[in-house]
Amino acid sequence: MLPYADWASWLLPIIGSVFVPFFFRAGKRIGEIYAVTLGFLSAVFAISMIPDAWGGAVIDNSVSWIPLPGGGAVEFGVLIDPLSVMMACIATGIGSLILLYSVGYMAHEDGLPRYYFFMTLFIGGMTLLVLSDNLLGLYIGWEIVGVCSYALIGFYYNRHEARLAGIKAFITTRIGDVMLLTAILLLYSSFGTLNILGLRHAIMETATSGGEFYQVLLLALLLAFGGAMGKSAQFPLHVWLPDAMEGPTPVSALIHAATMVKAGVYLVARFSMSLVPFEHFTAQQLSDWYGTIIMIGAFTAIFSATMGLVMNDIKRVIAYSTISQLALMFASLGIGTAAGWFGGVFHVLSHSAFKALLFLAAGSVIHVVATNNMDEMGGLKRYMPVTFYTSLVGVLSLSGIPPFSGFFSKDFILNSLLESGNITALTLVALASVLTVIYSFRWLSMVFLGEPRSSESHKHLHESPLVMTLPLMVLAGLSVIIGLPPVEEGLLEYMGIHEHLSVSPLTYLLSGIILSVGLVVSYLFFISRRIPTESMRTGPVLSTIHRVLVNRYYIDNFFVLVFVDGLQALGRKVRRYVEEKVIDGLNYATATAFVKFVEVFRSIQSGSSNINISGVAIGVVVLLIILVGKIFGFL
Repeated sequence: MLPYADWASWLLPIIGSVFVPFFFRAGKRIGEIYAVTLGFLSAVFAISMIPDAWGGAVIDNSVSWIPLPGGGAVEFGVLIDPLSVMMACIATGIGSLILLYSVGYMAHEDGLPRYYFFMTLFIGGMTLLVLSDNLLGLYIGWEIVGVCSYALIGFYYNRHEARLAGIKAFITTRIGDVMLLTAILLLYSSFGTLNILGLRHAIMETATSGGEFYQVLLLALLLAFGGAMGKSAQFPLHVWLPDAMEGPTPVSALIHAATMVKAGVYLVARFSMSLVPFEHFTAQQLSDWYGTIIMIGAFTAIFSATMGLVMNDIKRVIAYSTISQLALMFASLGIGTAAGWFGGVFHVLSHSAFKALLFLAAGSVIHVVATNNMDEMGGLKRYMPVTFYTSLVGVLSLSGIPPFSGFFSKDFILNSLLESGNITALTLVALASVLTVIYSFRWLSMVFLGEPRSSESHKHLHESPLVMTLPLMVLAGLSVIIGLPPVEEGLLEYMGIHEHLSVSPLTYLLSGIILSVGLVVSYLFFISRRIPTESMRTGPVLSTIHRVLVNRYYIDNFFVLVFVDGLQALGRKVRRYVEEKVIDGLNYATATAFVKFVEVFRSIQSGSSNINISGVAIGVVVLLIILVGKIFGFL
């Protein structure tokens, strides 16, 4: 690796972000160049660590940080292994491309120093999260990305919807954060260390005791998964992610592809790899943990995919796709085998490329058309060929069509589920994969194919500038390269997985059925338009289903009813009965009693100066008598 790359890859963007406003004072272009340079330098440092982690190598570089009473100290360090380095490369590599794209997309926006400050800090916080060798450093990075997401989702703070979306994301993810913090404290109190490798050693030593050990460990793991559910937007904590689209599109790309939502998947993968490695703890030993992960993942995959079918916001469709794809990763990790773990991690890598590509392509469209509504688009292929063809690569990869990366990583997940024998999870994931193909081509068709739906908005259309299309082309290339067999074999070698992992013919058959059904439906409804989509919204049953999906199963309405309107109503009742009647009543009663008490003694004070002075004089005389008595000894 480059000198100090393990520290510089995350310290550079974190510390460097502080100076972003100063460079913008020197000039807008200087500030942009500085921020983009920070991102690419961090990526160079991160990529340079790949050889050091090759083959499953593990390096732990720690320094003493916080002294502890009675000697010793909390250590702070960097863990270099295949998982942490891969995630660091995703955060910095994809993040730097998004920063470059932002130069074009945000060219005419106000508040650029604030934007680039939080974007670079976001990248640094995520890199710290994945590289930290202890849970305290991980949690610090975890909170940094939470604060940055809040600030960037609500970047357009003059808009009411953006402010609400930022608050919604912050509060929803805090639920998971509290659970993760509780898990960290529980692990520390049980095993006496926060170091990830130290925890692994302590857990392995204690594993033979059984009994309460497994109960404590299981509770900590479930709480940690609760934290992952919040960050990675899994049901029922998924509600914040679609509304996060209120932020600038590069922010959406960064959250969905390189930071934030990948943190939860990383956490589960890290625990499976380091704290309770699957080669030592079988899925049966931790069946409650693995079972919870796989079922929530499988359900969330199909649940969110159904909503992606009906959304008309160009970014919101991709947002529901992210929730569904993250759920596939969790379902794969929940299998509790080396094959399942690799399938989930492989999909993290491929998803980062094609999801960043799709979001930036959506931003390219929004930048030109100036609307998010796909009903006002259509026919953009002829005006924006680069954006179209790169979007096509993203759609093909997301749909899992060979030879694009999504096909290979998704098939690893399907194969692992098939081998696990969990038919319920396999069925849900397969159905979610069918819907993924359908809503992906619906998105592509409504935006780029057919005739323009709004002639007014298409009068001055043109391709986005090179600073925006260049990242699209790079990401499209990655979406192809990552899926090639040599890259797949290299990734297995890099991860240190020496057992032969292959996809069975039955899995290829299942994948073929999924693609066939999805492509046929997409062709009939969206490509050839032989069946009008309006036919799926007619009749009492279909119209009801459509209404439920458009309203997102009314879950957001439920949250508003319970946690917004309900808490406000509760607050009003508390104020009326507790504050006004109890607390204020007690205050007034105390004041009244004190007034009555004073009135009893008021008659003693006549207000006459003669009496007052006489009283003082008598008091002085009495004190003098006592003093003289003390001196001469007769008192």
